[in-house]
Amino acid sequence: MNYKKNSLYIENISIQRIAKKFGTPAYCYSLNKLKLNIRNFKKYFISINPLLCFSVKSNSNFQILKEINKMGMGADVVSKGELIIALKAGISPKKIVFSGVGKTFDELKFAIDKNILLINSESESEINQIKKISKIKRKKIDIGVRLNPNID
Repeated sequence: MNYKKNSLYIENISIQRIAKKFGTPAYCYSLNKLKLNIRNFKKYFISINPLLCFSVKSNSNFQILKEINKMGMGADVVSKGELIIALKAGISPKKIVFSGVGKTFDELKFAIDKNILLINSESESEINQIKKISKIKRKKIDIGVRLNPNID
């Protein structure tokens, strides 16, 4: 963003022009800034080449997710809806992690059917649901387990 002649611009487009075309309020995203931020973040991990996952919860804009996919990032999702939009944006199931509390049996089954990379489990009951689905599907499922040691 910058100012030119007392007017705010986003990537060389005045906010007045954006307001006239799309109305207000409006969300504006800078693709150039997004790409720069991702490149700058990734450079710190270049020696270990981890899978970096974008939180779909933070921004589920379809075009943003498509760009994140183009830059090689994965997705961290917390619902079936977020998983669906990540897949539609082209993010490989092998780059999707399903986190969050309160996942339903249907959501777990859907994620497993889509062969996502990992399900982060938040409870013993969720692990039991995953085991049940695993037996039904005769499928090995990778899970992460969140531990809370209750240290006061």
